[in-house]
Amino acid sequence: MTRLILFGGPGSGKGTQAAFLVDYLEVPHISTGDILRAEKADKTELGQQAQAFMDRGELVPDQVVVDMVANRMAQPDAEAGWLMDGFPRNTSQAIVFEQMLDKINQPYDCLLFLDVPPLTLNQRALNRRQQMAQSGQQRSDDTPETILKRLTVYEQETLPMILNYQKHPKFIYIDGTLSVEEVTASIKRSIAKGGVN
Repeated sequence: MTRLILFGGPGSGKGTQAAFLVDYLEVPHISTGDILRAEKADKTELGQQAQAFMDRGELVPDQVVVDMVANRMAQPDAEAGWLMDGFPRNTSQAIVFEQMLDKINQPYDCLLFLDVPPLTLNQRALNRRQQMAQSGQQRSDDTPETILKRLTVYEQETLPMILNYQKHPKFIYIDGTLSVEEVTASIKRSIAKGGVN
């Protein structure tokens, strides 16, 4: 049974490493971004509410996200473990999430943090935007303004929460500036050392 929380800023490589981890550990990938995009695609009321915030690069209100995550974790495939990606994103979400995990008796095994400096995150995000634009796949929320807004929200709301988590014995620091392969290898070593899998 494996339960991991993956942290990192926009452009830190979380998506790439999450794809590896869910395959390596054979657990479902619970991504608030994916859940929100699915709600948007299905044109649900929640999706329409969330879209307005996402288009501005702002966080969707905490209670909406917490309820979505709770519903997703209640599904049968998540009973034997999960990889949480993109949640919690601020201190208030973290408090509610910890309470929820206690209530359903699903403690996490470790907190993985892909550390990448803000300037590098910004450059990566702009590079990705350019690549997607060239391939005709650009998202409506990938403008320079919303990229900057996402990075600002990350630095102001998510990073302080992560710094609080650093004191936790299950916190694992990963140098996210390394190559994709090196980051993957570092994660494998870290979770093996922690007895996860």
